[in-house]
Amino acid sequence: MKKLGILGGTFDPIHYGHLWFAEFARESFSLDKVFLIPNKMPPHRDVPNASPKQRYEMTLLAAIDNPYLEVLPIELEREGLSYTIDTLRELKKIYPNDELYLLLGKDAFCDFLKWKSPYEILEVAKIIVGNRKEGDLNDSIKSFLEEYGNKIFFLDFPYFPISAREIRERVENGLSIKYLVPKLVEEYIIKNRLYK
Repeated sequence: MKKLGILGGTFDPIHYGHLWFAEFARESFSLDKVFLIPNKMPPHRDVPNASPKQRYEMTLLAAIDNPYLEVLPIELEREGLSYTIDTLRELKKIYPNDELYLLLGKDAFCDFLKWKSPYEILEVAKIIVGNRKEGDLNDSIKSFLEEYGNKIFFLDFPYFPISAREIRERVENGLSIKYLVPKLVEEYIIKNRLYK
C-alpha cells in the first residue's frame, strides 16, 4: 500500500511555497508521491489569470526535476467547477488500495466545512494541514477536529511567505520574480508575457 499526497491549487503561478510544502509533507509523512493538480475553475477563488493549459505547463516545468512529484490534469479535463471530492473519488478508483493524503494550507482548512461534501472527503482521504500560524481556528472547525482529529494532521513547517498574487503583481510592475519560482517557470512567464 502506497501513501499518496494530493496538492491542488490554481498554481497561477506555481511557486517555491507550493513546492516546499509538497516536499516537506512528503518527507514528514513518508509519502511515496505527491500529485500536483491544477484547478480548472476553483469554486472559492477568482478566475485564474493564466489559462488552464498555461498553468498546467508551468506546473509540469516546476516538477520536472523531482521524481516524487507528478502533475495530473484530471481537473483540467473535467467539465465544470473543480471540486476536491470529485477529484478524490476519481483518484480512489485509480488507486483503490492506497492511502490518500490531501495537503491543505491552514487558510484553506479554516473554510473546509464550506466545501462540497467535507465529510465524504474524510472518508476518502486523510488531511495534512500546513500550519502557517495564521491565527486561531474557528469554533466550528474546533468541533469538527474533536470528532475527526484522528484523520487530520497539522504539520508545522518553515513557511515561505510567498503568494501567487504578489508574484503576479511583481511581474505586472516589472519587478524580478527570481528565487520565488523555479527558473523554468520564470522563463515561461517571461516568454508567454503572462501577468502583464
